[in-house]
Formats: sequence, C-alpha cells, structure tokens
Amino acid sequence: MKISINGAETEESSFQGETLREVLDEIVKSHQGTYIRRVWLDGQEVSTSASDTLMSPVSSIELLELELADLKDLMANNLGNAKEYLEKLIPGFQKAADLFRMGNEQEAHKFYLQILDGIDWFSQVIQAVVNSRNNAIEGQDLKDRQERLTGFMTQMLEANQHQDWVLLADLLEYEMTPFYEDWREALSRIEA
Repeated sequence: MKISINGAETEESSFQGETLREVLDEIVKSHQGTYIRRVWLDGQEVSTSASDTLMSPVSSIELLELELADLKDLMANNLGNAKEYLEKLIPGFQKAADLFRMGNEQEAHKFYLQILDGIDWFSQVIQAVVNSRNNAIEGQDLKDRQERLTGFMTQMLEANQHQDWVLLADLLEYEMTPFYEDWREALSRIEA
C-alpha cells in the first residue's frame, strides 16, 4: 500500500497494521498535534466514521491518501464559531422570554427548542475547546460551569412541564442570559 500524507508519499513500512484503523492510529501517533481531516482510498474519498471502512484490510488498499490538519487550527475555528454563535444565542433568550411573557406560547416554544439545540451544540464545542486547554477557562473549572448549567436546565424543564411560563421566562432572562454573557466574556479573552 502506498501512503500519501498532505500530498507527500511516505515509506510504506512506516505505518504498520492489519486494518485501516490500525494504520490511521499509527499515523496520528506519529504526527502529534494533528488530526485526520480527509481520507481517500484508491482515489475515492471515504468517511472514517464508518466502521466497515475502518475495518478494511490494508492488503485490499493500493493507495491511502490523507489530509492532516493542525489541531490548533481546528480549535481556533471552533472557538470562533462558538463566539459567533453566542451573538445569536444570547438575544434568543430574551426573545423567548418576551414571547412567553406575552402569552405567545407557540412562537415562544419554537425559540425555546432552538435555544435547547443551541445550548447542546455550544456545550459540545466548548467541551472540545476546553479539553484542549487543560479543562479550565479563566480559572473556572468546566465542571463547575456544567453543574450550574445542569441546574438551570432542570429548572427550565420543570417550569415547562408545569406550564409556568413566567418562571421559564425569568430563568431564560435572569439566569441563562448572564450565564452565557459570562461565557462570551471568557471566550473573548482566549487566544486560539
């Protein structure tokens, strides 16, 4: 099997393994600080999330081409996306709170569901960014922030179940908004 990494051929014997997964693991270990962005097998781009692809025997592959990228670039991109997203998420809390208070429950719930999706996405991105930075932002442990968020989410769920729209609006405006404004401030001080 021939191996090409970022357009440069490597020694075939450099990376040992019976399956594609084993070879990819060897390549990642030897290129610290990078991740595999794209993979081609015999000229066809493949997904490395498909287990059948990863279990492909090396003997069935003539040419393995990889595009490796710098992990710092990925983290910088994720950090930028998170900062941009907060500029949409934070006003969404206020909009949903206002709609709940005005009694426009159907429209408020649309915003609320979008907010929940946004919180989930933001949490996943921040988890990756923070893990790459030894689990702390601005001296505050990620675990502390997650516990606070879990508490707010539990209260919002209970308010929603009891159809207590005033409480839900208050939680969105007075708890979630400052919580994510704090994230915005913390992220603005981070250099990617």
